[in-house]
Amino acid sequence: MAAVLVILTIVAFVAVDAMHLWLKRRSAEAVTGVAPVKAFAGVRVPRGLFLDDAHSWARLTESGELNVGVDEFLTQALGGADRVDLPEPGTRVERGQTLATVWRQGRKLEVAAPVSGRVVATNETVAYHPESVEADPYGSGWLARLWPVDHAEALKGLRVGERAAKWLEREVQRFAEFLSQKTSPELVGVMLPDGAHPVVGAALNLDDAAWQEFQDQFARNSQS
Repeated sequence: MAAVLVILTIVAFVAVDAMHLWLKRRSAEAVTGVAPVKAFAGVRVPRGLFLDDAHSWARLTESGELNVGVDEFLTQALGGADRVDLPEPGTRVERGQTLATVWRQGRKLEVAAPVSGRVVATNETVAYHPESVEADPYGSGWLARLWPVDHAEALKGLRVGERAAKWLEREVQRFAEFLSQKTSPELVGVMLPDGAHPVVGAALNLDDAAWQEFQDQFARNSQS
């Protein structure tokens, strides 16, 4: 009987220790798992997509209209969208003027029109599901449809194909350098430990002055 009691006591102590270790592990996982850090995914440029300096894009439709939206660089820099303000159909915009406004955690980013034209439609999916801007920026996350002022001139000066892809890669590197200058090295959630890869949502860590500079450098085109 005494032997049984000793064995039960040992088992109880082991169980208590195991529970204590499990609770500590769960606590550590909770602390480190609150905001998982994701690096920028490789930016891409689908066929037929034309990119503007301001990281907005245009794609010609069969009807001659242009679908326009915001590219993967900006959606990853913001880490998504909480709300998107879209223009009213019939609105006329010039290249470089604000076409839409993307809101994320109290910050707003003005999306510049990549071409001049008249808004003929907006994307209701984005209005009700702003997360689609990040999830599928070149597909279901398009913002508006424009009828260009001049079809022959509309896409001139925009980047396409391999030229656009290489430019986007350079922009990610430029953003990494911008973050290293505008944020404290110890600031968590901006750069991965290697110091070369921004994390998704890194722009939200900028202070107000740096946020404005980020918009000026990355969300304005040469004609605005």
